[in-house]
Amino acid sequence: MASEVQADNAIRFYESRSYNYDDTWHVDFTKRFISLITVEPGHNVLDLACGTGLLTFLESEAVGPTGHVIGVDVTPGMLNIAAHKKRQAGNKYENVSFLQGDISHLDRIQGLEGKTFDVITVASALVLFPDPKAVIEHWAQYLKPGGILALDSTHPRNLVSGMVLERTARRLNLAVPYNREWSQSESTLKNVVESAGLEVEKVVTCENQAGYGKRFHDVDTWDDHFVENVIMKDVTRTFATNEIRKQAQGIFKEEWERLSVDGKVEEVDAVFLAIARKSADGSRYISTSANKDIVFTGGCRCGSVQYKCTAQPSELTFCHCRTCQQVSGSAFLPFIEVPTESLEFTSTMTLKKLVLSSKSDRSFCTGCGAPISMIFRSNPEETSLTMSSVDQDSFKGTMPKVKKHIYLEEKAPWMVLPEDGASRSQRVELLNTSDT
Repeated sequence: MASEVQADNAIRFYESRSYNYDDTWHVDFTKRFISLITVEPGHNVLDLACGTGLLTFLESEAVGPTGHVIGVDVTPGMLNIAAHKKRQAGNKYENVSFLQGDISHLDRIQGLEGKTFDVITVASALVLFPDPKAVIEHWAQYLKPGGILALDSTHPRNLVSGMVLERTARRLNLAVPYNREWSQSESTLKNVVESAGLEVEKVVTCENQAGYGKRFHDVDTWDDHFVENVIMKDVTRTFATNEIRKQAQGIFKEEWERLSVDGKVEEVDAVFLAIARKSADGSRYISTSANKDIVFTGGCRCGSVQYKCTAQPSELTFCHCRTCQQVSGSAFLPFIEVPTESLEFTSTMTLKKLVLSSKSDRSFCTGCGAPISMIFRSNPEETSLTMSSVDQDSFKGTMPKVKKHIYLEEKAPWMVLPEDGASRSQRVELLNTSDT
């Protein structure tokens, strides 16, 4: 049932876009997409969510007369344009076929029975599906042993008003035709693909997808973005009544403002593109990272920043430096240390780096202000996490105990140190007061 709803949403979302789709940034992006993958003469290629055939026709030229390309899309308008382009080209694309159907149910599409492919491509479509792992597992069944899957997902700040709209709809328990929240980094895309049983050969970040690079919106322009995305576009059906739109407007403003830093909301024109391979014997790939147990998870108060860690942390260090006092609003910050390679941020929408010295980089959530981490530039292999950001219910093993108090020469005068048996240092060797 969920897939049928998703397919219906996709049709509504893209049908009206069919007729000017080839006038958008998708033309240039599909050229970049195919330049990053290997499509050889004689290959059989399956192009999923093919739209108007932008990538399909490029693949047709790559496979030549001895190969074949099948493009599949659920939107009739898109396929009508693709078919028209094929007819206009005469015999040039005789090795191309187009099929209509839901790409999350390839088994229901007549014309794909019993077929497997050397290459499967999915451009600008993965974030349309609520369960990316499940659809990738489904698509992998149509790969030949040793076959390649290439697909992309959005940067968390790509088309930022759309992300805010998604969060707004989620809070109102309304459906939107895309599901981008999970796509946070190259590593999150890699993990999703490998959890579906394919070995990722590389993940790259494609900058300037639509050509604007990076830009900043004034925080008080939230209403313009709300009107553009909710009132003027097809998702107005999602916010169907005046009452719902009024609620959505307030939530949209709140979520938009949570993303702002110094009165600006950053937008990043980038996507992550992964190239993965099915094993030569057709067996399911099991990544080494998948075998690592998660020791604990954590994040900020508002939930916009989330992480997981596969290593046991150090004991606790209470830092009493003036900087930690000021960024926390308290007498100290409690830190644990973990190997940086064991830490993965799974949600970074509001994660912001804070540079207050030349020696270390801190991070915090711009949504709720929670301090998250600190890394000393002299030791990037270790990351210090604020203990208050750890989800204690997720913790496996023995909870860390207080091992030391540092920077006591800057201790708040109203703070009374407990008799906890921890070591005490007036400062930290190799660092001075302004270095933290």
